[in-house]
Amino acid sequence: MSKTNLKTQDKWELYFKCGGLCSLCCEPLDYDKFSRSEINVKEYAHIIADSKEGTRGSAESKKYAGDIDNIILLCPTCHTKVDKDKSPEFYTVEKLHSIKNNHEQRVREQLSTLQNEHALVVKYTSKIGDNQPTITNEKINEAVRTAGLIAPRYPIDLNPNNTAFYDNIRQFWSSEWAQLQEKFRQEISVLKEQSRSGKILLFAIAPIPLLIRLGMLFGDITEVDVFQKHREPDTWAWLDDDSQIRYEITTPTTKSSTVAVKLSLSDNITDDRIQNVLGNDIAIWNITHQNPNNDYIKNREHLATLRGKYRELFRLIREYHGQDTVVHVFPACPVSAAVEFGRAYMPKADAHLVLYDQNNDNNGFSLAFDLSSEGK
Repeated sequence: MSKTNLKTQDKWELYFKCGGLCSLCCEPLDYDKFSRSEINVKEYAHIIADSKEGTRGSAESKKYAGDIDNIILLCPTCHTKVDKDKSPEFYTVEKLHSIKNNHEQRVREQLSTLQNEHALVVKYTSKIGDNQPTITNEKINEAVRTAGLIAPRYPIDLNPNNTAFYDNIRQFWSSEWAQLQEKFRQEISVLKEQSRSGKILLFAIAPIPLLIRLGMLFGDITEVDVFQKHREPDTWAWLDDDSQIRYEITTPTTKSSTVAVKLSLSDNITDDRIQNVLGNDIAIWNITHQNPNNDYIKNREHLATLRGKYRELFRLIREYHGQDTVVHVFPACPVSAAVEFGRAYMPKADAHLVLYDQNNDNNGFSLAFDLSSEGK
């Protein structure tokens, strides 16, 4: 056990250099994940022990006992691992100095890339079938930290109380939309009116038509970063991927007063699935890419390119069919793509939308929202 009392100033300097994280496992040092409570768990470990008898002790122990360059900030578990479980044969003086210096360097690099001190985190979930999705604060914090942003510790939650309805019945859509509108008014609209919204970091999982309408609510807020849930690895952080996606818009082969749009981004939607709902006399537009699947959006550029393609699609439909036409939207897309579709839509300039949801309980696509009956 250490016999040296460090100065308070030195303790705080070490804490800030380490970013409040253990230098070995990077776990927060002000939170205990087992008791799920905020608690001080940081321990100041000597690299060269402050006595000859200690782990990694030497003739220079006394000389470096109070030197903060000889102190590494650890959680209790890692402190035990370093000093007892794997003694000096593994955690040598040189190795611990390397761990300390590399960790403090990473913290400095992350702090130097911070972009916006006024970002707000917003999350939204809604029942999908029998499941109520969850987005943990831990996953959100990982994504925000990886993006090099500063945001409050706890997000604004637009999730209303769990509805008694399921997404295979009509009441579900009107109930969820009414609650989402009200929560948005209470939490976001007030901030907009006070010019306090700043950048929005948006995390959302819900049935696709609701995500499109959520995007419409955020449409006039320019600074919205929409994040995408990845399956492999299980994270909301943007992946280290520099690939590009080439989106394609397919125009209708026939002209009809009934207009449909397929968002074939996570799956290929065949025309017969649309015809089962609207009949055979349809002008069908399609937006897709070379490999439709749920996990194709891996970086911000994939989403930004898609947003531009959405605007092109709306423009072409307006020019081809006129502004007052009704467009039936059949989506198969990742959650972030659904939100961006709503954000790209301009209700005063673009065609009226009718949104459908794919639901196996209803044997295919069924009506979710008829925005044409709501007016512009």
